Amino acid sequence: MEDASGAGPTPGTHNDFVGGKAHNVYQAGQIIFGPSGGGSAAFTAPVSLPPRPGHFYGRRDAVADLLARLAPGRPEEPARVLALTGEGGIGKSALMAFAAHEAKALFPGGVIAEDAGAHSGRDPLSTEQLLRGYLFQFGIPNDQFAPHLSGLQAQFRRTMRNAAGPVLVLLDDAVAGDDLSPLVPSDGRHRLLVTLRTAPASAAVTVLPLDSLAPEHSLELLAAASAAPVPRAELAEIAELCGHLPLALDVAAGRLRDASDGAGRVLASLRPPGRRLAELGLVRRAFTASYQALRAEDARLLRHLGLHPGAWIDTGSAAALAGVPEADADRALRRLVQAHLLRPAGPEGRVRFHDLLALYARELADGEPESARTAAVDRLLAHYGERAAEAEDAWFARERETLTAAVAEAAKRGLDGRVEPLVRPLGAYLARCGLAVDALAVLRSGVLAAQRRGDHEQEAELLRAMRRQYRAAGWPAEAEACAEAGRLAWVRAGVQPAAFHDDLGEQAADLKDFAGAVHHLEQARARWSRHEGRQAAASLSALGEALERLGHSDAAAVSYAQAARTAVDTGDRSVQAYVWLKSARRADDPHERLWLIEGGLDATRESGDVRATVEALDTQAGELIGNDRPEDAAPLLKEALDLADEHRLVLLQVRLLTREVSRLEQAGDLAAAARLRAELAAAEPPVPPAAPAPPVRHSARHVRPVLLRLFALPLCAAAWAAGCLARALVCGGPGAVGLWLAQCGLAAATAWAARRVWLRDRGGRAGELAAVAAHRCSAVAGAALLPVGAWVGTPVAAAGSVALLALHSAAQWWPAFRTRRLRRSRRKPV
Repeated sequence: MEDASGAGPTPGTHNDFVGGKAHNVYQAGQIIFGPSGGGSAAFTAPVSLPPRPGHFYGRRDAVADLLARLAPGRPEEPARVLALTGEGGIGKSALMAFAAHEAKALFPGGVIAEDAGAHSGRDPLSTEQLLRGYLFQFGIPNDQFAPHLSGLQAQFRRTMRNAAGPVLVLLDDAVAGDDLSPLVPSDGRHRLLVTLRTAPASAAVTVLPLDSLAPEHSLELLAAASAAPVPRAELAEIAELCGHLPLALDVAAGRLRDASDGAGRVLASLRPPGRRLAELGLVRRAFTASYQALRAEDARLLRHLGLHPGAWIDTGSAAALAGVPEADADRALRRLVQAHLLRPAGPEGRVRFHDLLALYARELADGEPESARTAAVDRLLAHYGERAAEAEDAWFARERETLTAAVAEAAKRGLDGRVEPLVRPLGAYLARCGLAVDALAVLRSGVLAAQRRGDHEQEAELLRAMRRQYRAAGWPAEAEACAEAGRLAWVRAGVQPAAFHDDLGEQAADLKDFAGAVHHLEQARARWSRHEGRQAAASLSALGEALERLGHSDAAAVSYAQAARTAVDTGDRSVQAYVWLKSARRADDPHERLWLIEGGLDATRESGDVRATVEALDTQAGELIGNDRPEDAAPLLKEALDLADEHRLVLLQVRLLTREVSRLEQAGDLAAAARLRAELAAAEPPVPPAAPAPPVRHSARHVRPVLLRLFALPLCAAAWAAGCLARALVCGGPGAVGLWLAQCGLAAATAWAARRVWLRDRGGRAGELAAVAAHRCSAVAGAALLPVGAWVGTPVAAAGSVALLALHSAAQWWPAFRTRRLRRSRRKPV
């Protein structure tokens, strides 16, 4: 539209400027200069309207609201002050000008206007200069102005009081923080309309914040400006790239008016984020003016906020980026919101940038030294890591996108040590929500960071989490690849903590080797510390299942009971639910079985684990169908199918639909059951959604070093001892033969222990202790044979064999030492 009525500029109210200079234009039917005596003379009403906007779109509601508020009041009422606020380029001045033209008839006393120029690049007008400008528009000559502010204020108020009718006072681009009270008219007939970027704090000012244009209005503006028809999709993309900011849209519209500069070229220039503000030069200048008006600490915070990887910013993350206390960051954020450089984003106190302001803040951040940027991001990641360790699911739901971006930012800047504290809890949350693909992407970043850092223990544990997700989502090949890579990572780590045996136990159970699973899970149970109750509860639960599969029901019941107690102590509702459901399967009484299933379902819902909830719903529905209660099973199956469909659990969907066929048959709806069965038969086999490839490393350059570390030196020692034994058999005595037989046996035992480490053979506790001793401490036994070598006359040869074994022991101790050192560094407080 051209204006609120759809008409073009009214004759006599549109101003054209020529000659390269523009000043305030004062419009009046007649201006009489003469003695004012304080403004008692009658003057013809001044009409100092700013030019009407040539194109004005999408502000119908704002115009209607503003016109209603501008309606003149009664003289005895206080004058009303209205402030239009918003980012630079949001269209405040255009709205003020448009509304002033529309409201002109409401103000027979006249319209007076001034531009304070707070963001014009020149010195803004002072209050005295503004008052003189207003008085001059009433026809009072310069030589009759009062010499000081209080006199000018009194002169202005007398003039307004003596005005024949209501007067509209306009002030564009006012200075933030300036006192507006000297400019407030003297009675309630008049109105003061101000535009400024920072919302005034005075309760006497009615603040009307402006937002970006709605998408349909942005399209309307661009379509009207285009010299040739442009596809709607291209116009929509241009509007989106402009952030629906009126000033940016006006720049783009100016290019579209040029037939030689089509929409394709406009899009090509706006799409690269790094070039967008360069193309929208007026927008950048508007933002720069706002930035330069900030106090130093607010400007510093804004620069640091440009490093924030997410769309939503809270006080804690802002404080971490800037390295200031949260109270200081909170005050600075509020000031930036008042200055319309940030936008409020919810009741939690979070804020966000306008899209173009986010690009501008990023440009500001790029101007900081690289060391300062890296330090700021490091503080932010440390903050998120601390929060994630103790956060509830509601926090993860709010911060999910930001945390995912933070993980990517950490990898980009080489801050690999900050990745693991984020990916573990975030990956667990995403897994509980049934978002397997997202969880795998996050965990994959963690594995890659651990590989770059050489932290093989973390690599193995994160690969284990990935294997679980691949297996649950129906990717067996990828799960097996993660299992093999995790096994190699454990060997390279050189340690055997509880998580190592827990991992091997899970892998054995996956391979149906339940005896092996019991062995490793019992090893894990003995190693979990009292600070690792959640992991211990999961191990006990898995141990119970393995024992049950072997037919050891009584031992399985004991393990389940221990898992339940541990889960209750640690508040792990997922394990509690699992134990309840497993106990239900073992119960003989149908009522007890159903009661246990209902308890498990309640626990899964409380845990927030979507997949477990779907499986519990399916289990309860199956139990109800088995008890001839198909009508009670229907809502459970519907809920389960809705969850499976929402979270794309395609394998569970097939199982649920098969269960629905059984329910329909039992309910007597044979036709519906037949239709559903036919649909299942005709449907393509379910295909899980595409998932990121596992970050495994099978190449020889990763496997060969491990094999060399395990076997090279023991085999060399064995070869050395065999050679010396052969020589002793020819020309040595019984003592020398006995020495080298012992050396050969020691080298063979060391090689056997290395083989056991590589293959992870299971055995008794004594065999395990012997293997560890031979693997890491063979050099001690070899050193005990040195005196024998000196006695038989071969000290140098004996020392050579011992040296090889000593090097082997050192090669085995070093990874364990390094892993423990990395573990301590992870546990250090930030």
